[in-house]
Amino acid sequence: MKTIIIYATKYGSVEKAAQILKSKMGGRVDLFNIMKESIPSLEKYDRVILGGSIYVGKIQKKLSNYTVKNLSTLLTKNIGLFICAGEKDSDVREKELIEAYPDELYQHATTKEIFGFEINYEKLNFLEKLVMRSKGVKKSVSKIAEDKIEVFAKKMSVN
Repeated sequence: MKTIIIYATKYGSVEKAAQILKSKMGGRVDLFNIMKESIPSLEKYDRVILGGSIYVGKIQKKLSNYTVKNLSTLLTKNIGLFICAGEKDSDVREKELIEAYPDELYQHATTKEIFGFEINYEKLNFLEKLVMRSKGVKKSVSKIAEDKIEVFAKKMSVN
C-alpha cells in the first residue's frame, strides 16, 4: 500500500507531526508540504492523509483549496485527516477538526484526529506573540501527542 501525507505548516509543528506519523506507518509513505511543493497525482496512492494547523479557527487556505479542488478524487481513496491545534477547550478543538475539511470528505474519512500542538515562540511575529501572551503563553511549548499519532497510524494501516 502506498500512502501520501499532504500537509500545511506555518512554523513546523504539522511537519513534525507528519514525520512522526510517517515513521509509524507501514509500507511506502511520501510526504509533501503543500506550502512549498507541488502535489503529485493521487492516482498511484491507496491512502491519502491530510493535515494542517489551526490559526484563528481555520486551517491553511492552500490546504483547504486543495481539498475542495480534488474532492472527487479524494473520495475514492482511504482518507485520514488530522490537525494540530492548541485550543484549550476540547469541544472547540473537535469543532475545528470538523470544520477544517469539506463535510463530505470528513464523513468519508476512516480516521480523524487532533495531534496536539507546538508553539515555537521565537518564530512568532510581534502580533502573534501578543495573542499568545493574552492566552498566557510566554515561551515555546511542545504538546505533540505521539500516542494519538501512533493510534492514527495503526488505524490507517488496517484500512
